[in-house]
Amino acid sequence: MLDIPFLRFAVPCTILYIFFYMLVINPLVEEDERHGGLTPEDVRVLRWKGAEMMESKHYPEAEEAYLKLHKEFADNSFYASELAKIRHVEKRYDEEAVLWEDYMQHAPVPVEGCPQIGQAYRLAGDSEKALDALKRCWEYEPTNSDMILFYALELEHQGQKRQARDLYAKGHQVSPRYSDITVGLARTEAAAGKIGNARKLILEALERSPDNPDALLAAGIILSRSGDRAGARKALQHGLEVSPDYDEMRDALVSIGGPSQSKKASKRKSRS
Repeated sequence: MLDIPFLRFAVPCTILYIFFYMLVINPLVEEDERHGGLTPEDVRVLRWKGAEMMESKHYPEAEEAYLKLHKEFADNSFYASELAKIRHVEKRYDEEAVLWEDYMQHAPVPVEGCPQIGQAYRLAGDSEKALDALKRCWEYEPTNSDMILFYALELEHQGQKRQARDLYAKGHQVSPRYSDITVGLARTEAAAGKIGNARKLILEALERSPDNPDALLAAGIILSRSGDRAGARKALQHGLEVSPDYDEMRDALVSIGGPSQSKKASKRKSRS
């Protein structure tokens, strides 16, 4: 005769053990069995060394550890991402992009390699691959506001303003309070000659994020085009107070007849 109370206890325990084995024990066993020339202790030490050296910004030592681990465990996305970060610091952007491709191929959540993959391609001078990479990021999660923003920004950066505007508009529908998307939509509406709608959008963005430098720059340009030069000057001057080294802000202010320095920047210069 079956012992029902025992089964009620034993069956859940068995299930829990199976999950524990599959999620915790088995991956470690598989990695240890595939270590090639590395012993399990070697693997443990290399993991510790890589993490410690990354934390202390000793990148050559971290690179040495992660290269060995990545060679042995090529499908482990974590090692690829750590090496990509090192390549970025070293300004070896073409190699960084290759590693982010590796990461996205093996990672459980590929979009965690975004927008780094697109930025790496752009910094490597390959605008076509940058656009393709960020399009793929968006296609992974087409309603993810961040993915929409990254792809739309790259479209705008490469002069595809109509496509960027369409994507910003979709993003604005998904996340109407996402200020960076609202700013992008305002910029591209202005580029399309829709100054009235652009003005409405940029003032909406500034109400939520009054110290956002990109919003202040766009506001200066849009308000100037709408005939509100005083409002444009005020936005750009505040923009320089928030971000004194923003050259485009300074150029925009000069172009509408404003001073080339914010009041704070002028005071700093006079004291030096």
